[in-house]
Amino acid sequence: MFKQIGVLVLTSLLSLTSLPALAALNAYQASYSVSNSGLTVGDTTVTLSYSNNGYTFLKQTKANGMAALLSGDTLTERSIGIKKGNKLQTQQYLYQHKSRRKSKTDQYSFSNTTQVTGHFNGQDYKLNVPTDTTDPAVVELLVREDLAANRPLKYQVTERGKLKSYQFQHLGKETVETPFGKYQCEKVQINRDGGERQTTLWIAPELNQLTVKMQHNEEGNVTEVILTKYQAQ
Repeated sequence: MFKQIGVLVLTSLLSLTSLPALAALNAYQASYSVSNSGLTVGDTTVTLSYSNNGYTFLKQTKANGMAALLSGDTLTERSIGIKKGNKLQTQQYLYQHKSRRKSKTDQYSFSNTTQVTGHFNGQDYKLNVPTDTTDPAVVELLVREDLAANRPLKYQVTERGKLKSYQFQHLGKETVETPFGKYQCEKVQINRDGGERQTTLWIAPELNQLTVKMQHNEEGNVTEVILTKYQAQ
């Protein structure tokens, strides 16, 4: 289940590699409730912060209630890098999923502008990648900014030791009601693995392009993340 949340909480990796010239999103902290098949199973906290010329994008998910007793799941996704004007240069990326039964880690950095060096589930790897390659966490930031600027929503992403292509579709506008409020949103979606994995994001322009709802459907198993609190910083 938390594997799906990791894909969904879909937490900037380009060490010395610049992202396209975008107006960087404002710093913020947001909280979300996580549900699976209609049952609340966890909470997620997302923070984008800046310090001097650096930034940190952090996502942390913890199981709660009965899910915590049964699995003890925690999920951390973190991206650390440099902010130069409107550009982000990520230096480190971490994905770590822990439960009572097992743990899974993907950790990598860019050794130069076109090479990723990392470690996934006990195996070291190196990848040659295009200069505009990003990671699963920063893809969300890019989608939010590119959607506002009416740019193509296509990205090269390094994930679990592989280079993948992400193509999001803009599905129009939709009103979403959350515990934090009701918002007119832009809806985007990505399908992967022949349609077996589908992730949908609802993005609210009035909250600095914040993702207020996310939904991941993997072979009929649906996990949903919805906004409960937001604070600009």
